[in-house]
Amino acid sequence: MDRVKIAVVGAGRLGGFHADKIAACEKSILAGVYDTDPEAARRTAEKHGVPVLESLEAVVSAADGVTVAAPTDQHFELGEYFLRRGKHVLLEKPMAVTGSQARALRAAARAERRVLHTGHTERFNPAWQAVVPLIREMTPPVIIEARRVSPYTFRCTDVGATLDIMIHDLELVLSVTDSPIRSVSAVSFEEFTGCEDACAAQVHFEDGSLARFFASRAEQTPQRLMNIYSRGKRVFLDFALRRAEVVTAGPDILAGAYAPEKTVYAEMQPKIAGFMKEHYKTKLFEKSPVDPLQEEENLFAEAILRGDLAPRDHGAEAVELAGRILTACRKNGTK
Repeated sequence: MDRVKIAVVGAGRLGGFHADKIAACEKSILAGVYDTDPEAARRTAEKHGVPVLESLEAVVSAADGVTVAAPTDQHFELGEYFLRRGKHVLLEKPMAVTGSQARALRAAARAERRVLHTGHTERFNPAWQAVVPLIREMTPPVIIEARRVSPYTFRCTDVGATLDIMIHDLELVLSVTDSPIRSVSAVSFEEFTGCEDACAAQVHFEDGSLARFFASRAEQTPQRLMNIYSRGKRVFLDFALRRAEVVTAGPDILAGAYAPEKTVYAEMQPKIAGFMKEHYKTKLFEKSPVDPLQEEENLFAEAILRGDLAPRDHGAEAVELAGRILTACRKNGTK
C-alpha cells in the first residue's frame, strides 16, 4: 500500500480544511465525508468528487483511517468507536474532554495497534520547530509564560477557554518538559458560554521550573505568544507571525565577569546603554511557507503507512493537565 484511504468525520469549517489537506497529500486518498448534517457533508464531498458516507458503518467500510473534526464532546465516543473497529484516528484537539477519556483512547490505540494522533497544529509551526532543540538544551529552572487570546468567535462553545485554546500551549510545554508536575493553581471567569472564557494557570514542576498560562476568548486583539527563560538563554515566540527570537548570553556573562564584586558602577555607567546588545547574541527565525495543517495530515498518513504507532504528540497529557487546571479553578470558586 503506497497511499492510505482517510475519511473525514465532521464537515464543518475545520473538517472542510482537513478534507482539503487529505486530498492534497501525496500519501493519502480522501475516501469520503460523513456529517450528521447531510448538506454539510454533500458540500465538502462534491468539492473533492468523493462520496458522502451516510453512516459511521459506511466510514468503517470505506477508510483505513479517520480524521475526526466533530464537536469536542464527541471526540471520545467517535475516537473509541473507530479505534475498536481497527481504524487509525486523527482527533482534532482536544482529543477528549477528561483525562480518563484521553487515557482510554490511548489504551484502545495500543490494544488495537492503531495510530492515534491529536490535531495540535502549533507543533508544526515553523517558529516552534526551529527552537525546540534550543529549548531542550535550556538548564532548569526554566520560566515559561504563554499568552493565547482572541475575540469571541461563537465556535467551540461546548468547552471553555482551557480546552479550546490554552490546550495548545499545555501540549507544547509538556512536549519539552521532562519533569513531573508538582502543583497546579488557577483562576477563571465566565463571560459568554457557561464555561470559563478566560483562565490563568500556574504550573510548578519538580525540577523547579514554572509555567504560567493565560488564555482568553474575550479580548479585542488576538495574540499567540510564548516566552521562555533560563540562565543565559531566552526564547521569544510569536506563533501568529511564525517568528522566534533567541537571545543567548556571552561567555563572559556566564562566567560571572560582571558580578557586583567585580564591577564599579562609575566605570560601567557609560557602557550601560549598549551593554545588553554587546554581551548577548540575538538570532531571529522568520516566517516560512510551511502549512501546519497539511503537515499534520501528511504525518498521519505517513505513520499509518510505516506502522509507526508511537504517540506523536502530548495530547493526552495536555488534557490531563487541563483537567487539573479546571479542578483548581473550581477549588478557587471560579468556573
